[in-house]
Amino acid sequence: MNSEQLIEVAEDGNSITQFELGCRYYEGDGVENNFEKAVYWFAKSAEQGNQFAQCLLAICYEEGRGVEQSFDKALFWYEKSAEQGNDDAQNNLGACYKLGQGVEKSYEKAVYWFNKSAEQGNASAQNNLGKCYYWGRGVGQSYEKAVYWWKKAAEQGNLEAIKVLEQIKK
Repeated sequence: MNSEQLIEVAEDGNSITQFELGCRYYEGDGVENNFEKAVYWFAKSAEQGNQFAQCLLAICYEEGRGVEQSFDKALFWYEKSAEQGNDDAQNNLGACYKLGQGVEKSYEKAVYWFNKSAEQGNASAQNNLGKCYYWGRGVGQSYEKAVYWWKKAAEQGNLEAIKVLEQIKK
């Protein structure tokens, strides 16, 4: 579908098409890059429950792309998406709790969300969980579990986990 056709279908309320259109504006794929329009279409789709749109809308709020930066709104949309099982949103929500971004800092809640995401195979979450176990933040310190999660992340090409494992071998 060309951009005009996508817009027509999106305006009729199709959540998937709204998300696709948001992605095109976000990336500048077939249309001029425009974060404001991306946010508009992500929001339309997110409000209908699209977990992927919710996650990307949260990222826009977190980074201030196309909207005024708002950690509170980012947290709101990450939670909506994470509750539907979106592994990227779960990892990002874990990071919000770890940093106290839009929410009171809680390593325990960070670990909860990192674990949910890591169990789905999210390499960033696996790396984050490895760090939590290594430092004993939100969980009992366990070098064995830290290495386990770093290996999982490294197997997927996570560069930070690969570097950590290389350092451990030295």
